[in-house]
Amino acid sequence: MLLAIAENMQFIEKVSNNEKELTEQFTRNLPYLLKGFKVRGIKTQPKGINNYDWDLTAEIIAGKIRKKLVFEIKTIGEPKSAMVSIPILESATKSVKNSYPVFVSGYISERTRKLLKERDIGYMDLTGNIFLKFDDVWMDRSAPESFKRERRALKQIIAPKATRVLRTLLTRPNEEMKITDLARLCSMSPGGIYWVVRLLEEKGYVERDSNKRVILVRPDELLDDWAKSWDIRKNSWTTYFSFEKNPEALMRIIAEFGNNRKLDYAFTLMAGSSLVAPFVRFQDVWMYSDSDEKEWIEGLDLRPVTTGGNLMIIKPYDGGVFMDAQSIKDMNVVSNIQLYVDLYNYAARGREQAEFLKERMIKFKER
Repeated sequence: MLLAIAENMQFIEKVSNNEKELTEQFTRNLPYLLKGFKVRGIKTQPKGINNYDWDLTAEIIAGKIRKKLVFEIKTIGEPKSAMVSIPILESATKSVKNSYPVFVSGYISERTRKLLKERDIGYMDLTGNIFLKFDDVWMDRSAPESFKRERRALKQIIAPKATRVLRTLLTRPNEEMKITDLARLCSMSPGGIYWVVRLLEEKGYVERDSNKRVILVRPDELLDDWAKSWDIRKNSWTTYFSFEKNPEALMRIIAEFGNNRKLDYAFTLMAGSSLVAPFVRFQDVWMYSDSDEKEWIEGLDLRPVTTGGNLMIIKPYDGGVFMDAQSIKDMNVVSNIQLYVDLYNYAARGREQAEFLKERMIKFKER
């Protein structure tokens, strides 16, 4: 098998958001992207009346191998755009003899790349992500900028307010909700909800039905992508020493005091898991609280410490962590969704506990 590998590439140029300009950029840079191949006959394909024609064709030569590539070019390289392009490309390969379909964008996200590979469709973007597989040619390259771009894109989705939308959708995975429904449940403006939903739709996590209701179609992927990028340390917390050494007994004391005083609190990490789906033994008690910590300190006789503490009180940077909190044995626990993302990157066997929680308590139905 012929393996074509080129050196790592940086951004070729500032990528245009205009489809015509993007096509021109791609045409200019195609020989550079396919360095090691002979590229001939680059030709723009006029769009047909039904808009089901592809954008560009080119012949590439590698030794005795000749192949005509048919390209469909989109300014957005997310799953939604790819799903629109796939039937166009599949139709093109039936119309053009000895051809191979290729999806093109300025940048193609990781999820889109995975989707295209599953459908046996190639891809190329102007950052250097390339996948071609036909005859004896195989080219699979990831651009060094991809990881940074994925992190930037995810940061938008896991911004403090945006995660309220994620929590609401994931705790109600089978409900179809309007923007106004989400706005009410998330205590956000409809404009803010629309912005988050648009991002989720572009990435293929949600779809909109004929009544514009939001439908969560890939809950597992959304939950895991969020969890991978979430870090409980984004919040601030204070470590305290309690004279009650038994963690279960300490939790009962906290709950009784908090409930009596009507304080906002919710257990998380291993303490929360011990009430929902116990799997790993624990010693430290972690909880979110928006209430004045002086009340906890005085009421529970706590001592602030830098090491050796057994109670961590987290001041959440957004009140969304309390959304859909649950009461178990008269103790407040964050939602199973929040518990999962908190546990996922927690060092002390957090991933094991998260997976056990997901298996036992978070069961998404396939649509």
